[in-house]
Amino acid sequence: MRASLLFINKSFWKSPFNVLFSFGIPALFICASCLAWNLFDGTLSSVLIFPSVSYISIVFISLVVIPTIIFEYRTSNILRRIEDSGAKKISFIWAMGIFFTLLFIASYFFNCAIGTLCMFNNVQVNIMWNTANYGAVVYSLIVAIILCATIGITLGINAKSLVFVQVFGISFILISVFLSYWVAPAQMLNAEPSYNAIRTVSYVWPLKYISNLFTQSWLQTYSFNAFHSSPFDFGSPYASSLWVVYPDDSAKTFFEILSVSDKVADMFVPIAWVVVLGGLNYVFYKYQRRT
Repeated sequence: MRASLLFINKSFWKSPFNVLFSFGIPALFICASCLAWNLFDGTLSSVLIFPSVSYISIVFISLVVIPTIIFEYRTSNILRRIEDSGAKKISFIWAMGIFFTLLFIASYFFNCAIGTLCMFNNVQVNIMWNTANYGAVVYSLIVAIILCATIGITLGINAKSLVFVQVFGISFILISVFLSYWVAPAQMLNAEPSYNAIRTVSYVWPLKYISNLFTQSWLQTYSFNAFHSSPFDFGSPYASSLWVVYPDDSAKTFFEILSVSDKVADMFVPIAWVVVLGGLNYVFYKYQRRT
């Protein structure tokens, strides 16, 4: 196990590609998102965008880094070489799981720190950190890691070329930018009639539910959580508002209301995706064994 961890750690940090997509690009994205909304501080609060975009590094690692590494290990027959050396394959797989779990956690809180620094002079940032439901944040982080890693593993195991791995991963992320509320607060997308199409399509997108979980977990202040409910509280909906002042001094309030059924979906749809993808991987594995 120790030798496998050392090998994985050394090979990971040796590649600038892995470091760039685990820390560099996610940090730039979350910084750009929070800074863009911070320019409108007082009319559009950057705190609203922070929870949804906070886990972007997990998506980048899962959809770009992990499938690329798995594909490279497949083509180089690394697991067979490990078995030939006398080491156990399962020990290497466990080592990969431990390494990437630690990487997920480190990258998540690194990007949270970057996003917080970008929301300078924003009083609501301190309120958000002081009132967040950290039990729910941890749960959301675990679900995000399991779901995103499952998607990445499925891609890495079944892809036929490295180009397909990278094109699919980047395409998935670009679509998530809009359907997972990474660039616009959910309150605006859910309440403005012109954005209703995005809201409708987002229901089939797995990361939309992860964004909802993080939003409910981080934004526990009264102005963003009218019913003081948590993601685990199925007896109460979650409601938050966004007050926008336009250049002509007119104002409009956008509301996001997550009903009890929405909260149930946020809790269980990601788990259902994991089960389905796990089943598909098992079917593909059996099929490949037969052929």
